[in-house]
Amino acid sequence: MSYQRPKFTQSVYGGLTRPVMQDMQRAGDVIRDQAGADAIAWANARRMEGNSVSMGLVEITDASPIAGATYRWNYSVKLWHPAGTGGITLPATDSRFTYTNALNLRELYNTATRVDGVTVNATPTDQFGPVGSYFSGGTWSAQYSARVQLFVVYNTAGAAWPYFDRPNPYRCI
Repeated sequence: MSYQRPKFTQSVYGGLTRPVMQDMQRAGDVIRDQAGADAIAWANARRMEGNSVSMGLVEITDASPIAGATYRWNYSVKLWHPAGTGGITLPATDSRFTYTNALNLRELYNTATRVDGVTVNATPTDQFGPVGSYFSGGTWSAQYSARVQLFVVYNTAGAAWPYFDRPNPYRCI
């Protein structure tokens, strides 16, 4: 099989001019070159900067109300692995994805009168609890049963900012 490199002598219907077609040909040559492949890998990595740095499955272990806020909580989370038979042996202590300051994106703009974009009713009374809790005995439980996909980004100060996106449990009385 022979390798042919066409010479473009005229424009292509639709507006691609001869110089543009030749530049596209040269771009293909650069990509085939190892240095070009490294440059493209580097550019792809930079393209994701500022977005999610890592993500993993976690279980919510605790939730504490954020001072001065309504219907907002700081969540404590730890890494969670689905049960299975055989496979890997998990380390006894695995601190990856262990945070005490995870936030629920849906709660960022909650107020006493609006939760997740919905107006809170006074009559009948709407009540919202932290993710993973359930209503029992006149209060929201402190036993959490939620597993969520946690994303970690860096905030503008350079610190890890863990978050997830999950609706809060709701009760109307």
